[in-house]
Amino acid sequence: MSLIHPARIYECTVTHSRLRPVRRTFAYRVFMLDVDLDSFAETAAATHWLGHNRFNLFSIDDRDHIDLGLPGGIRANLVEWLSRQGVEIPPGTTIRLVTFPRTLGYGFNPVSFYYLHRANGSPLLAVAEVVNTYREMKLYIVDGEQPNQLWHRRVAKDFYVSPFSDPADHFDFRLGIPGQQWRVNIDDLDDEGKVLLSAIRGQARPLTSARLFAYAFKYPLLSLKIIAGIHWQALLLWLRRTPYFRKDDRTEAQLDVLRPHPGSHQDPS
Repeated sequence: MSLIHPARIYECTVTHSRLRPVRRTFAYRVFMLDVDLDSFAETAAATHWLGHNRFNLFSIDDRDHIDLGLPGGIRANLVEWLSRQGVEIPPGTTIRLVTFPRTLGYGFNPVSFYYLHRANGSPLLAVAEVVNTYREMKLYIVDGEQPNQLWHRRVAKDFYVSPFSDPADHFDFRLGIPGQQWRVNIDDLDDEGKVLLSAIRGQARPLTSARLFAYAFKYPLLSLKIIAGIHWQALLLWLRRTPYFRKDDRTEAQLDVLRPHPGSHQDPS
């Protein structure tokens, strides 16, 4: 099985724009790894500062991603999950994962993306893997191919992502196929229209040991920065008296969730 392209890094600008009931926009800089699931173990072994299922400066751990309890790592579990959704993956399909790495063993991935290509290199479909601060997970198939190198799909969210967004809203995914540039748009919509716009714009860089070491200083404590930023923005919205949903308020709109939280009546953070 040949690689479509070698492992690489995307330096990204992430932007969130809330339109209702209060307006607020903020942006931050991060980086994400883009790796082939079939060859990542070899890539990690050959790259200083990068680990696979082991501690390092940066690492990818299978436990942070789709896990149905099957052996074979992320790929086998993703293929099984797709099969349960009625999607059979043809032989020779390559699967790339674009995700935030763990930093010094700590990781939080609010969203990761899988890109599946047929053996001839043509795009097959994409999957968005969304995780909330309770570490619950939900996957969304994005398989509406468009001629401008985008995968598009609007789908019921059915997931508690934020206390300030109704789990009964819809996601509108537009996922660009990773290249030298990479773009993603995920809009949150309710019955009246768009509520929250999220965008990622990335520029590809070669994945090298020297660059990873430099990024430890350019993007210090990446995972902690992400989770701290989520809670900081939530605090600002709460201080502005933005209406919010308790997690237990909308259990009927939380469906097909992986790693479900055991449940409590505490306020969401």
